[in-house]
Amino acid sequence: MSYWSRGTPIMWRYGTVGCDFAAPMTVVRDDALALVAWLAVGTPVLKQVREDGRDLRAEPSEQFVVPRRQVESVWAAYSVLRVHQPGQRWSLWHFFEGDSGDFVGWYANIEDPHVRKGRTTRSRDHVLDVWIEPDRSVERKDEDELVRAVEQGRYSPEEADAIRATAEEIEHVIREWAAPFSEGWDSFRPDPSWPVPALFDGD
Repeated sequence: MSYWSRGTPIMWRYGTVGCDFAAPMTVVRDDALALVAWLAVGTPVLKQVREDGRDLRAEPSEQFVVPRRQVESVWAAYSVLRVHQPGQRWSLWHFFEGDSGDFVGWYANIEDPHVRKGRTTRSRDHVLDVWIEPDRSVERKDEDELVRAVEQGRYSPEEADAIRATAEEIEHVIREWAAPFSEGWDSFRPDPSWPVPALFDGD
């Protein structure tokens, strides 16, 4: 397997080809242990919305069955350093204030292991996530949405249980304070010479 060099622009995608959530990001590190990439405030991104343009959460009763389309947007509020360990069913997002660069917390995003093609890494998001405060206190996010996802047929009950098991795995890693939490990425600062990457196909 070949790895991307530091500073390479890549596309980090969630969802199906042609209608996904996608962000151009800058590679910080890429090796057998992890892909680490930077998403800066102000970066152009692609996101999914309802066909009428409203947010997917606008009508929770049909959140996972409503037809969707893809639109361009801009990443705002927080810059994010994402870390994905090969084969792992989650990635760890480090959130930084867009203006000051101050670290505000970790977000463990539950997802499929990534698949690469060209300059794209692709996964599928699995609704449930774990938020970790700087003091290491933990909160599961969107448990109600996971219940709705089962009710609306996106997941079977068994698949939802597997997603919850991944959350338990993440919480175990937090208690042990193992990688990638222990690697010091919360003090990261991007290279000021890096440009904000533009959207591109990547495949």
